Amino acid sequence: MPVLNYQVLIVGLDGATFDLMLPWIEEGRLPHLGQLLRGGARSRLESTIPPITPCAWSSFMTGKNPGKHGLFDFIEPDREGHGFRFTNASFREGETLWGCLSRHGRRVGVVNVPMTYPPEPVNGFLISGLDTPHELSPFMYPVEIRHELKEAGIRYRIDQQHLGNMRTNDRRRQQLTDIFDAESARTKSFRHLSDSRPCDFRMVVYGATDQVQHHFWHYMDPAHDKHDPAGAKEFQYAIRDTYKHIDRQLGQLLEECGDDTIVIVMSDHGFGKTSNVRLRLNQVLRDAGLLEFVESNNNGWMRRAAGWLDGVLRSTLSSDAKRTLAGLLPRLRVWFENLDEAKIDWKRTAAYVPEAYRSSPAIWLNGGPDGDRDANDMRRQVANLLTALVEKASGERVISNCYFPREIYDGPHTSRAPDVLPSWWEDGFLLDQSVPLSGARPNVERSAAPIQGGVEFAGSHRLDGVFIASGGPIRPGFEFENAQIIDVAPTVLYLMGIPIPDDMDGRVLTEALDEDYVADHPIQWESAGVDEINDSFSAPQEFTENESELIARRLQSLGYIS
Repeated sequence: MPVLNYQVLIVGLDGATFDLMLPWIEEGRLPHLGQLLRGGARSRLESTIPPITPCAWSSFMTGKNPGKHGLFDFIEPDREGHGFRFTNASFREGETLWGCLSRHGRRVGVVNVPMTYPPEPVNGFLISGLDTPHELSPFMYPVEIRHELKEAGIRYRIDQQHLGNMRTNDRRRQQLTDIFDAESARTKSFRHLSDSRPCDFRMVVYGATDQVQHHFWHYMDPAHDKHDPAGAKEFQYAIRDTYKHIDRQLGQLLEECGDDTIVIVMSDHGFGKTSNVRLRLNQVLRDAGLLEFVESNNNGWMRRAAGWLDGVLRSTLSSDAKRTLAGLLPRLRVWFENLDEAKIDWKRTAAYVPEAYRSSPAIWLNGGPDGDRDANDMRRQVANLLTALVEKASGERVISNCYFPREIYDGPHTSRAPDVLPSWWEDGFLLDQSVPLSGARPNVERSAAPIQGGVEFAGSHRLDGVFIASGGPIRPGFEFENAQIIDVAPTVLYLMGIPIPDDMDGRVLTEALDEDYVADHPIQWESAGVDEINDSFSAPQEFTENESELIARRLQSLGYIS
């Protein structure tokens, strides 16, 4: 007799892709993933547009498109000026999957899901993920689990903070060791808390797959524009070894799963190589008359000195010393960084790109000299400019598509999204810093320089992630299509016998389930109380100045900002 209310374990492999995973499973290198694949159903999992961590994981945990939950990226415009502020979980609207389960009396355990800081109270435990400022931040709920882990001799570690220091093979080697050690400690923490606080739903996310793919893809892939044959002698298997390490972590978790547990492996997006094309988009906007730079009196030697000093500090100081310096001199460090930015004349600018944040290029409208102009016309103009860009030597277009959030999202927060999204995840280009002096640097350029370790991405996100489900009524050995990241939450609720809130955009993946089970267990819905949710949505809890500095440094070390 089938179980009505299954337990569920979700294992998130950030940025995992079937393009790498399936061949390694066939070779027998990932036995535990192979076990789930053969015994369950699989589909490529379509991410959000853009396929960026905050947007994608938020859509997963709410079952909603970005226009409803309102969290689009690591940054959003500062409402008091033209700057940007870092986002966290409090910027998101809508009930999470574990919030819904808690409301229905189910016990939950959640560890390291990105964009869960500050941690929400749940019926169980929660350790927040990538948006946690620091290991001393209050990122565990309930607070006593920090002491509980310490008493058990487990040092829980948040994601790596010093990938930007990988300038030598010794440092690359050490970072890989540190990444593996951190993920092993995450498994120990998750298992310990699961034993001491049994749960109906559990989830853990491993970020190593994303981190290592970003920085080691060019060693693995001979077809990469910046393949490094010398470095490949030691690091060509770094990504494969990372998948193998995470597969071993998965094996430990599977040991604890009974027959009433459904196991889901998923990623928030896929991955692929970057190209050697570099774009300076604010220069493109300037040449079209949509942006003006402020004339700068900063001498070149000041920029070079600032860059040299920043590099020396980051490569020589200890982690504790860096944190101390960050706390004592945050404004000085911001000043140094700002020397490298092309300053924008906001009164004469209609559209711009925050180029310091290079991982997900987006164009925002500013009003500027054409403030009374129809915004849709301007978006179309910007899109036409971008899709017309060609690389001079090859004559090839460098941006395939531009997406308009106001056309692809639906919900009350759509107006908070960027105005135009160039398809970096389809084309592989990277953003470079514009310069005010016209003609000083080309708008489109092929970079011949070797990849700067820990700073420049070798791999980047793709739209299609992975979804594997096994156990219970899941059809064994079944492959299907068209799963989306917003479908996971309603599917989990259905399998756990919980009615699905009617404001979720996702659907139950019934094609992956036994037909008789679906016929015997019709999908149930509940009113989401949308008006009450909107009324209770409070102002985001912004990071303090020091927390923002720490988040900036974390994202910089991961390669997301320059």
